[in-house]
Amino acid sequence: MTEIKHIQTSLDMLTYDHLRHISDVKKMSLKETIQEAIKEYLKKHEREIMKDSLFDMIGSFKTKEGNWSERDDWRE
Repeated sequence: MTEIKHIQTSLDMLTYDHLRHISDVKKMSLKETIQEAIKEYLKKHEREIMKDSLFDMIGSFKTKEGNWSERDDWRE
């Protein structure tokens, strides 16, 4: 099961009204509309994020325990 993280934020009334209107038109809850919007935002910006030079470093370091980027238990 995927872990869920609850967040809070503040919106100006114009943004809130737009989101509420989209929710009404699509017959979705405001929560579902915001979740969908976040997922679309992440998809849109994923290429930019992956171009970050930080990601070029992944797997480039060797440790005595082995290559951490290829191990399944690296977070344990």
